[in-house]
Amino acid sequence: MTTIDTASIAGLGAEYDYIVIGGGTSGLVVASRLSEDEDVSVLVLEAGANRLQDPKIAIQGLAASTYFDPDYDWCITTEPQVGLNNRRLAQPLGKTLGGSSAINLGMVIYPSKSGFNTWEKSGNPGWGWETMKSYFRKFHTFTEPQEKLKKEFMLDYLTGAHGTDGPIQISYGSEEGFPPFLQAWPRAWSTLCKPIDGDPISGVAVGAFNNAATLHPTTRERSHAGNAYFSDKVARRPNLRVITEALVEKILLTRETGDSSNLRATGVTLVGKDGQRQQVSARREVILAAGAIKSPQLLELSGIGSKKVLEKHGIECLLDNPNVGENLQDHGFVPFSWEVADPMTSGDQMRNPSVVEAAMGAFQEARAGPLSVHPLASAFFPLQSQDLKPISVSQLLSDVGQAEAEPRELREQICAPGDCSAQFILAPFQLNPFPADNPSQMYGLGTEGFYASIVAVLNHPFSRGSVHIQSANPRSPPIVDPRAMTHPLDLELHARHVLLLEKIRDTPPLRELFKEGGRRLHNDGQRVETLDQAKEAVRNRYTPHYHVCGTAAMMPRESSGVVDPKLRVYGVDGLRIVDASIFPLIPRGNIQSSVYAVAERAADIIRAG
Repeated sequence: MTTIDTASIAGLGAEYDYIVIGGGTSGLVVASRLSEDEDVSVLVLEAGANRLQDPKIAIQGLAASTYFDPDYDWCITTEPQVGLNNRRLAQPLGKTLGGSSAINLGMVIYPSKSGFNTWEKSGNPGWGWETMKSYFRKFHTFTEPQEKLKKEFMLDYLTGAHGTDGPIQISYGSEEGFPPFLQAWPRAWSTLCKPIDGDPISGVAVGAFNNAATLHPTTRERSHAGNAYFSDKVARRPNLRVITEALVEKILLTRETGDSSNLRATGVTLVGKDGQRQQVSARREVILAAGAIKSPQLLELSGIGSKKVLEKHGIECLLDNPNVGENLQDHGFVPFSWEVADPMTSGDQMRNPSVVEAAMGAFQEARAGPLSVHPLASAFFPLQSQDLKPISVSQLLSDVGQAEAEPRELREQICAPGDCSAQFILAPFQLNPFPADNPSQMYGLGTEGFYASIVAVLNHPFSRGSVHIQSANPRSPPIVDPRAMTHPLDLELHARHVLLLEKIRDTPPLRELFKEGGRRLHNDGQRVETLDQAKEAVRNRYTPHYHVCGTAAMMPRESSGVVDPKLRVYGVDGLRIVDASIFPLIPRGNIQSSVYAVAERAADIIRAG
């Protein structure tokens, strides 16, 4: 990879056509695409360091070791969550070149057609599935799995139109090294008469599947925005400058003269690695791509946001928009972990230093072993009873007094027959989320023995949180309050998902992989069998899925919007937002693919003027 010293600010120009704030998942996509035009100059400013050669990033299986390490992560902790027995939640957020795409678990999960159509129905013409589906192919290159894996993982459903020439590499990695749980996963759902009914990239698939990952098919290293959209070839472009360890403190705004009363973004104030503060001007636009936590923080630091919030911290309010920092959404998941059958082990063996050494050796010498594959699998399902009979969501809403739950567009979507309220994920290692304020508890493999987990995910939460500054100091973390499970409908839906976890575990051939009478790490070691028990499990074991979005929403301004359908910040010329903060509604499943697709579309919108 590139050996350019990206932390150096030597030769930094006084102005560029575009200044991109954030060298993460979305920012590097947009910068790479804009700089394809050699007549356009682009500057990218990333607060984190360039760690493209770091094995903790290159080897996807080491991802959890980056969480709450300030060399990689912003280390955000939420406010106490009243809906979760006042627990604080850890919220890892990538702080490195490549952003969260460089530290996530690598799952490639595609959203639903209905979800993006709901975006369009929410006042965003041009953002429906028919427009967006091509962008889900544009960002990646998919490598077909080997015939052996196709058979073992029941991958005959891979018939959709996948990407053939995009920067991000998607594959199944090595042919060997997968845990036995992954073969059992689709077969267990087939036993339940719930096999996958189509390719998830089509946007309409329901069922269980073994998903691919952002793994290079030959090197088996992580493919992410940092090494794919900022490849060696891209890094050599004379019209693209990427500077790491550069903290943007403020977007510079001026009041336009003439008929328009709008503000105009003219540049940024930044502090480089050398500690020197300086300003750089943007001839055309400032593009905000700092993510759903940091983007609203920077808007507020720059004078855009709720007048009440800004004045509290002594910041002049240049544009009063109380929607900034609101509408925060995330997928919450609830993990159950069971002891595996003897003499099997699980990913828990990675607590043993000698096992880690052997796994690292196999990867480095032969690109083989457990670190050369992606060990997670997934499933999407509509709301089901414990005996796997469909539950009418419309009837449930009526029964629990939520027949008019808002937003209306989301309510209509989840009430449609076949819409998937739940995602289930198989993880062949233990997950311990209580109390959940530090990822080392979740991923630390701290309980002796060998376990595997199945988690339930709420695809479409109704609860809405916020992120706001707590200080005018750009280095102070913002106040993040997801308000998880504060909407009563979320608990009703999620508890019913959780009730299915024991049944899934008990279904052959998964059942044979768990120890009969073995230990549980959830519910004080007892089965969860009633709705009340499931609700308490949600309160005690819910953890963020690190899919935070929505805090600068693309919606009509009068409907809580911050940006318009062309991603322009209302009331400000020359300022767009291109990251997950613009999501009006969280898509189903892991949002990485949606962030890439949205950024690709954003680049096309910007180039069109």
